[in-house]
Amino acid sequence: MTRFRSASFPLAPSIGVALSLLLAGCSTDTRTSAQFLASTTVAAPGLVKLEAKSISESRVVVDVLIHGPEPDLDLNAFVFGIQIGDPDLVRFVPQASYLQTALAADADQSIDIDVDGTSDPSLVAIVVQKRGSASGNGFASESAIVIELTFEAQGDGTTSLAFVGLGENPPTAFDSSRAPIAAVRFDAEKSGVSVVTTENGY
Repeated sequence: MTRFRSASFPLAPSIGVALSLLLAGCSTDTRTSAQFLASTTVAAPGLVKLEAKSISESRVVVDVLIHGPEPDLDLNAFVFGIQIGDPDLVRFVPQASYLQTALAADADQSIDIDVDGTSDPSLVAIVVQKRGSASGNGFASESAIVIELTFEAQGDGTTSLAFVGLGENPPTAFDSSRAPIAAVRFDAEKSGVSVVTTENGY
């Protein structure tokens, strides 16, 4: 942008007003656009995978899906983390409540969801489990939502999102006896988010 210096002679009033209006209207907009990069792992019954639900400029809503149909499973809990490769580029956005459809509560059960993405900005720790009587459930649909998560992109670049375990345990689905379910596998391939920031001056 050209900077105008005061000349040694006075500007005509009309020219000075016009320049003031022109400079006041000159500004720069910054826009951040995100893109979800899905893993290439082919969906199959029992696979837990990250998939994009929606993208609105810098905000990315991701579903953790378990693929089916798996009507004979005895699902009772999911315990896992999502590692953010660069937490300065993509940050987790906590929500007041979280959507899930994978666990179906009986009359004497409730669903407890515990999400911690602030203690360590590079890790979203997730526990989704049934409380009450010891019984699990399967599902007959092509997929079910383990949990829905929101991320906010900032800056430029690409970062990974990957399933990890909590503590010394791998990411795991548990049955009603609290035994790991071997038929449920978490995607070993990383997904990611690509972020581009553009400036539009006018």
